[in-house]
Amino acid sequence: MCAKSRSRSAGKQEKSAALVLSGGGARGAYEAGVLRYIFETMLRRHGAEPRFEIFTGTSAGALNACYLASNADEPEEAVRNLVDYWQGLTMEKVLRLGLKELKAAPGLLFGAGREAALAAYPRKRPAAAPHPPVGGIFDTSPLQEGMRAAIPCSRMDALLEKGVLKGIALCATEVCTGKSIIFYDTYEEDRFKAGYDPSREPRKVRICVEHAMASAAIPFLFPAVQVDSVCYLDGALRQNTPLDPAIRLGAGRILVISLDQEPEIAYQKARSGCRRNPYPGALFLLGRVVSALMTQRLDYDLKRIEMVNGLIDAGTKIYGERFAEELNGASSDFRKSEYRTIRTCHIRPSKDPMTLAVEAFRESPGEITLPGLPKKIGRKLLTSEAFMESEFLSYLMFIPSYIQKLVDLGHEDAERRRDDLLAFFGD
Repeated sequence: MCAKSRSRSAGKQEKSAALVLSGGGARGAYEAGVLRYIFETMLRRHGAEPRFEIFTGTSAGALNACYLASNADEPEEAVRNLVDYWQGLTMEKVLRLGLKELKAAPGLLFGAGREAALAAYPRKRPAAAPHPPVGGIFDTSPLQEGMRAAIPCSRMDALLEKGVLKGIALCATEVCTGKSIIFYDTYEEDRFKAGYDPSREPRKVRICVEHAMASAAIPFLFPAVQVDSVCYLDGALRQNTPLDPAIRLGAGRILVISLDQEPEIAYQKARSGCRRNPYPGALFLLGRVVSALMTQRLDYDLKRIEMVNGLIDAGTKIYGERFAEELNGASSDFRKSEYRTIRTCHIRPSKDPMTLAVEAFRESPGEITLPGLPKKIGRKLLTSEAFMESEFLSYLMFIPSYIQKLVDLGHEDAERRRDDLLAFFGD
């Protein structure tokens, strides 16, 4: 995708509010629940006027961010529609497991020859692409078709031109290099302040559904997505909660919605799970590996922001109002971004999403259905003990009962943080 050219002068960056959304497959419904409280309940009860000008997201968070950014001028309606979309999801609207996918499974594991690759991916690939997209167990074309209908990317471009939307960034992982690629677009040419980290590469593009789908391509489960002849997988492998891109887009206030519990709680449950499973299989190990890759240092990064805020506050009290300006001047030769005060608010699940997934399965087992001929095979795979122990179940449970549990939990957790949210939007 070609980068766009805008002549808007940069000037001083505003203290824009950013929404940062994590990845987690079906767990993304939790984010819709949090936003429902903010834009419906909190707005109605307390008269707050929440607004976001910057959106960043990874995986399911990228899909949510892309939709919200394309409707940034009508956030209340956008959130209502987002909640309705999640509540109306079924597995048939997201995944497909047919004979073609089963036939291609050996090639997925061991590499497919030319004939098998062409059979699995009959559509013509770009001439510059070295190979077809790397496959996955499931076909996600139903999700992609739904996203194309739901996300008006042309509106996003218009809102950027007007300055209503200040920036959007979606994170994906480049298959060949393993780099974290930050697809971004801004209303100012130089608004994104790139850093020095060689493992993260920013690319200015016209954001579209392909970038969001690339960010959401869960490895092994979903097929990779080719953008401009390059294959991408889930951005959560390198940057599950894209806090840094929001900072580099100039955010002064950042609301983070993540999809995992407190780290120590998660670690304790993981250790207990290992002890309960004396004969773990390869699928269990694969789930643990993916989980480890997606575990990022979000809490540490938030602490670093608090540390910088404290440094600026203390320095200003000691050296005067010009402290931050002089500090940035002194560090400009080795820092591409400035030190500044950033207000944050972080909301995360108070209950384990995997536990909710198992509860939903036990309460409504009939909701797990897949389109295609081998429905029984797909259902048996998803509900197998090995699959549940791998924690993949919580990422793929696109069923109404589980989605509703997550939406309700998000709403409840946000309500518990009412005072923090009112303070966050009230400044």
